[in-house]
Amino acid sequence: MAGFVLWLSVVVDEACTQIWEAWGSGESVTSLRVSPAVYTAVAAARPAETARDYPLMLLGLPLVADLEVPTYAPVVVRKDAWKDARKETPC
Repeated sequence: MAGFVLWLSVVVDEACTQIWEAWGSGESVTSLRVSPAVYTAVAAARPAETARDYPLMLLGLPLVADLEVPTYAPVVVRKDAWKDARKETPC
């Protein structure tokens, strides 16, 4: 990765936008899929977490490295909170 500059602020900004949109639609979010380069950069910034085998998190969401996700286009995994609540609530 020498010579490669990764702007994590762009990744975080895009993820925040998607999270906000999900919440606005009444959905919760469960994880954040990112490119391997982003995953590696976050892991490098948090060596103590990775050394203790803690799940790698960003914005309170578990990170999942995904080869199909472009570097600056993270994917927020959504879960429809309202539908799940209706399933659990007896009528």
